[in-house]
Amino acid sequence: MKNRTFHTVLLAIPLALGVLSLLSFALYYYSANHPPYAYTDVIAAGPVLALAGLVITFITRKSRREHSGLWVSGLVVCSLGFVICAALPALLALLAAIAAAMFRGEWL
Repeated sequence: MKNRTFHTVLLAIPLALGVLSLLSFALYYYSANHPPYAYTDVIAAGPVLALAGLVITFITRKSRREHSGLWVSGLVVCSLGFVICAALPALLALLAAIAAAMFRGEWL
């Protein structure tokens, strides 16, 4: 019974890490207007938490048959958190660079 509880907790950790990564992303955008939070700590926390959750999800893939809903929800939330925290700011920076090139007249 104790071993089964440990596996359930281990399967719930990616879900918690994914939610924390999304919260750190929201905190980053909140702190853009309210400076008491350190930007680099908040920026780095989101992708690191989501990536740690994805690693734990892939480690526990053998026990997904017992708790499939918990495993899938952890995978989805961590993937979503990683995409939002890592890819969205990179995409926005790329679009800002393209817009700056367009306004300077160096476009095409």
